[in-house]
Amino acid sequence: MKNIFCYILALIVFTGCEDFFTTTLKVDPPPHEDQIVTSAFFSNNDTSLTAVVNRSTAILENADFDTRNLTNATVRLFSGGEQLTTIPYVEGQSDFNHIEENTGVVFNAGQEYTLRVNHPDYEEASATVVVPNEIVPFRFELEENAVIDEFGDRLDRVTVEFTDPETAENFYEIAVYSIRTFNENSYLESHYITSLDFNLEESLTDASILSDQTFNGQDYKLQININRYESEEEALQTFLIWRSVTKDYYQFARSIILQRNAEDFGPFSEPVPVKSNFENGLGLFSINFERVYPL
Repeated sequence: MKNIFCYILALIVFTGCEDFFTTTLKVDPPPHEDQIVTSAFFSNNDTSLTAVVNRSTAILENADFDTRNLTNATVRLFSGGEQLTTIPYVEGQSDFNHIEENTGVVFNAGQEYTLRVNHPDYEEASATVVVPNEIVPFRFELEENAVIDEFGDRLDRVTVEFTDPETAENFYEIAVYSIRTFNENSYLESHYITSLDFNLEESLTDASILSDQTFNGQDYKLQININRYESEEEALQTFLIWRSVTKDYYQFARSIILQRNAEDFGPFSEPVPVKSNFENGLGLFSINFERVYPL
């Protein structure tokens, strides 16, 4: 009898309140204060310097590139207290809005550089980095048709061996691309990398990245696989891009990949903060040391 009474009471409660499951809470987003957002990725091989300078936007703001673009920003590069160059604003570019062609700036390993971004409406944003030292592989090799993947396709294997310095925390990025030539027309093709190496992680633009956390101060053998289709009608030249990258760049690249992967879960995804190294601003400034080796 007691159980029947409880059941009837619960039924009355849950059916009598028609808004019990349809209550809507209105939550105002936190106040947003715009900041300068800068993306500037340089390397020792650069013949031109490029950067993107925008403003940050609020969560509910429907902004496109034109409304986020900061037209009156000044981008200056310093080293040792000396101004090396000003990267001018260029209008009408889809990828960058500050470009310096044929730059005379030379980036030296182990040297400190600061990027300062100014705009009349914002505080100065600045970031300082030290160019990583060059780590030269003592062996790199391309082995054709060395691996068969789960679909039965043959893949080429690229092996890179190097000695990791013990004195510092080091981070590396690797990418492979080919130049295909057909009837005197050439084009670039980047190769997607797969590997069984648990230290290797996905990075940006078909590259892979790794930290020396598990092999600090040791010789390391890295093996990656690429799908490199060859045709008798084409001339094919393949190159390895080998970079020593900053810790900030490593953390930025991984945060971007994790954020993209989280979006696959839709409303169930957790927010992933993107790495930033600017003071009084957002974004990333990095200078990486890279070499390109023919395979």
